[in-house]
Amino acid sequence: MIIPLNTLLFALPLLVHALPNHVHGKRCQVKDAASSSTLAGQALVATGGRGGHHWGASETTSVVDEAEPTEVSDYSPEEEEEEGAGEEEEEEDRAIVPTTIRSAVGSIVPSSVAATKTKTSGGAASSVSIPGTAQSSVGESSSTKSATASASQPTSTAGTGNTTTTLPSGDCSCGYVLSSYDNAYFPKAIIASFDTITSVSALAGLGLEINDGWKAGSVADDGTYCQGVASNVAINNGILTLTVPGGQSTGGVVSGAEIQTTEAITGGVFTMNAQLSPVSGTCQAIFTYTVDDTASGDEQDIEMVFSQPGLQLTNWDPTGSGLNDFSIDQFPNEPSTSFNDYTIAWLKDATSYYYNGVALDSPKKYQSVNPSNVIINNWSSGDPTFSMGPPAEDTVMQVKSLTFYYQTEPMSSYPAYPSGCTEADACKV
Repeated sequence: MIIPLNTLLFALPLLVHALPNHVHGKRCQVKDAASSSTLAGQALVATGGRGGHHWGASETTSVVDEAEPTEVSDYSPEEEEEEGAGEEEEEEDRAIVPTTIRSAVGSIVPSSVAATKTKTSGGAASSVSIPGTAQSSVGESSSTKSATASASQPTSTAGTGNTTTTLPSGDCSCGYVLSSYDNAYFPKAIIASFDTITSVSALAGLGLEINDGWKAGSVADDGTYCQGVASNVAINNGILTLTVPGGQSTGGVVSGAEIQTTEAITGGVFTMNAQLSPVSGTCQAIFTYTVDDTASGDEQDIEMVFSQPGLQLTNWDPTGSGLNDFSIDQFPNEPSTSFNDYTIAWLKDATSYYYNGVALDSPKKYQSVNPSNVIINNWSSGDPTFSMGPPAEDTVMQVKSLTFYYQTEPMSSYPAYPSGCTEADACKV
């Protein structure tokens, strides 16, 4: 059948309008109109804390024409070229970071937190000892024994606390068996209690680095984005603070705070014991994010924003398709008046999320598979549909402790026992 040319020209705009959102190179999810003045009514949203994967084309979410969508785009020139001719150009929404910083394992520690690591002979673990702080030892490979950044049980004078973390004791060079997570085993750990760590310069020795000059979070439609600044990270009175200073404006760069692991991680259990700020206008988060977002889309994260209600948990498709799986739980308490555990358990068969040790209704699809960093941050782009803000006054996320058990070997090698070790030799926590 031959269709007249004038008929095709009339129908073409209608066909384009009917295409799914992700075909146009943008991903969106319906924005909930509900809002609350307390954090208990706000969202912990597992959606793209570093790369801006906000409200993606989830297979479990329906987008209706009448709802106001939140448009999202990823910043990556390489991805734009791969998307092919005929698609819209995406807004720049990826981290503007030199490849020397973003490369797997070989991340550059900013000079403000740099520390000298000494490697023992025979490929033994690197270790740093800083007076007055915890000590960290990070194994170089599965053939070497791993030690931990040991610290005492977290204590603080700020707020009340909930924690389910049991700290190890004794020689843990053969790794850790996590009794609360079906006896999952991991050979390495970063255990940081900020009542014993008194200087941010010690973070480098623990295997953590401060974002000092590169992008944190996503880019707003008007081009505003957040940049990590080392001076926004501090340790005072037993608390690590990540601050977004108040009174900043949109239309340029907003100053924020971010810390990430220096090692590329392939699985583990990651807990942040934190008290969230009640001041709206930022995103407060813990998440895992691929070390190479030009090659993969791995992301598993928990973010708190004022623009969405509930504990929202999202896994992103590692292939970079833009698809995600997510679920929503409500806060059982007010997280701005107490310290609580926020946990991502990236295990061999699934990734699960926990709040104060209680399992949440975790998404089932799109578990991460590629090496990733574990990141905590507090940022704002002024996006009215996500982070909101920037805040009128200082927004401070307070962290008592970080407890990360992990491996750097491919998950196919799980459990990755160090040479000469068995599970019976590991510390039980």
